[in-house]
Amino acid sequence: MAGTKIDQRAIEKHVKDINKAYERAFKKYPITVPLASRGFTPSAGISGVGVGIEQDPQLVGYLMWLSERPGNGFGTLADYAGHSGTSLSEAAVLAAELERDGLVVALGTFGPDAHKVSADGQVELRRLARLRSAPAARHRYATDAFLRWLYATAHDQSPASPAAFLDTDESHFAGGALSETELDYALARLTNSGLVEDASTDPKTVTITLDGIDCVLSGASVSDYLNRTRPGDYYSINGTNIVAGSQGKVEQHNHNHAFDPGVMREFAALVQQLAPTYGLDPVQQAELVRDAEVLNEEASSETAQPGRVRAAYDAVMGRLTEIGVASAALTTTLQQGQQAYTAVFGG
Repeated sequence: MAGTKIDQRAIEKHVKDINKAYERAFKKYPITVPLASRGFTPSAGISGVGVGIEQDPQLVGYLMWLSERPGNGFGTLADYAGHSGTSLSEAAVLAAELERDGLVVALGTFGPDAHKVSADGQVELRRLARLRSAPAARHRYATDAFLRWLYATAHDQSPASPAAFLDTDESHFAGGALSETELDYALARLTNSGLVEDASTDPKTVTITLDGIDCVLSGASVSDYLNRTRPGDYYSINGTNIVAGSQGKVEQHNHNHAFDPGVMREFAALVQQLAPTYGLDPVQQAELVRDAEVLNEEASSETAQPGRVRAAYDAVMGRLTEIGVASAALTTTLQQGQQAYTAVFGG
């Protein structure tokens, strides 16, 4: 506009004020950018939250080895190759992937192939340590990893020895080895769900079923595969007519209690009965019995809630699978527990 003088100093002051406001906002609410590759979340919480390197034993092994280095806390590729038995080129690939994910940093001053755990790597190591002691996360991994291994080993449905799985890299989760008890739990769940079948008992061998093959090829976890929605599945609406069946078979029912956790009470009673036979110390036995009592109470409630029953069940199974010494009583209990879970929650 003619004759109008622009106050340049006022504009500059306004711009400075805006920049300062952005700086204050950034300090208070910093922008976080997700790392590339595996959708890695270094600060994710415990068991099942976030995605890291817990399912890759080689990456976990290299990161943990670096964290244990004395002195300045750095290691070279040649040292790790000699320690782990991997080739130098394989060690270089591991280091490159961890560096890309921000978990290690290269230290040029100590040589071109020297690395050290980064701050994010320290956070990931803490998360891995927590995952190693999280029964639910370990159980999920054991089930998924064994089924994938069985498919890779014998996708032609020939019998395979489950014990051989414990000698593989895949039998390690978050830097810790799976136990025989955890393998028994995985086998019980897979067998009861129809994804694996027993082939022989002496020595014990199993085969993958067509459903098991379908689960692996789908790329879904065992839990997601078993809980997927199928056309024509049973539908339940409390307090109204309920239509059940699929394809040409349709039945109509009237009832008000679709959720029936009765078998969970039987499972809880079995745990209480056999608790003295598991070889636990008095404190551990008391804690297991207490959790079983909670499960019984939740399953006996007139207004039993699926979420509360499931949480109580997970607590009991978690304590059972932490028992280090396998026994016939423990194996039977784990199998009964999985059967109860399948009966109540469908897999």
